[in-house]
Amino acid sequence: MSNNQVDSGPGENPVMTSAQCMLDYLEVHGKTSQPYQILQYLAEQTIARVQEGKVPKFNYLAIKAGVTGESEGDASAWFSRHWKSFNGDFRKKCEEGIQKFAADRGLSYYPWIDKEESEGGAGNQALVTLQPLPLPSATAPSGYEVPPHDVTYIPAENLELSWWARWLFDKEGVAQGWRKHMLVWPNLIWIATVGFLGVFLLYLLGRNATPLTTQDVIILIYLGLLARYGWSLLTRFSRLVDDRIIMASEGMLGFKEFGVCLELSRPAGANTDTPKRARMVKYAATCATCGAQVLLDKGEPDFPRRIVGRCQESPREHVFSFDRATLTGYRLR
Repeated sequence: MSNNQVDSGPGENPVMTSAQCMLDYLEVHGKTSQPYQILQYLAEQTIARVQEGKVPKFNYLAIKAGVTGESEGDASAWFSRHWKSFNGDFRKKCEEGIQKFAADRGLSYYPWIDKEESEGGAGNQALVTLQPLPLPSATAPSGYEVPPHDVTYIPAENLELSWWARWLFDKEGVAQGWRKHMLVWPNLIWIATVGFLGVFLLYLLGRNATPLTTQDVIILIYLGLLARYGWSLLTRFSRLVDDRIIMASEGMLGFKEFGVCLELSRPAGANTDTPKRARMVKYAATCATCGAQVLLDKGEPDFPRRIVGRCQESPREHVFSFDRATLTGYRLR
């Protein structure tokens, strides 16, 4: 069991507050998989037990029954599988977002699952709790004043990338070194090749004394389409350099993935001499109007060359700005 202590205000119950924080986080950012269901169960039951004056600790059987509705089978083996996830991939995927969510609520701690090992013996099971853990210093509320805002964005879960994008980006969605350059140079080479072929074909057509044939027209049409596509690639590259962030192309994402950005950023705490890395990231917020999830999208046509947050329930009416430095936004509509 963790021995970390958290500071709390007068009359504040950190266990109760952190459990409510977890519930609020899951309401917008939670999924239907069992790790999320376990956190949901622990948060709800922690609040209920604290209100009843009971100790909010739960054994494996109670958690399995509360999540799956089944009281048969080996509950210890079932939970052990999820416990590895809570200390591995699932933690890497969600913990940063939960920390940011808690910090934006003004808390100095965040909720996370913990386990108290039993002393052994027949019938003795480890007890699981939802504990308030101190926020890392990089995440804890700092002294600077964030401008007034309506929504706060947090990094969402790990992303489902396309097969070729998974080759360039690691499990954290980061590409650096030669992998980052692979995002740029093939496109530039392709644009240069198309430009050279275009000039060469126009030169050949200009030297041809006969009238244009159907084949010549088809070649010109294909050349125009290639030039249009090359121009769009060049525009995306220019915007990424100028704006530091653009919406990721659909070809880089999995079939059901959307609302993902490609940004240039330095690791937290790095100095200005550290090379920037390319990162695939998905930011989400809670709509200040209806409470639904807000995801990033292109601002066109009303807000050209801007990335905005669109409510998933009313994407045309509930629109918010997006500031990648403060991860905040205000109402645009």
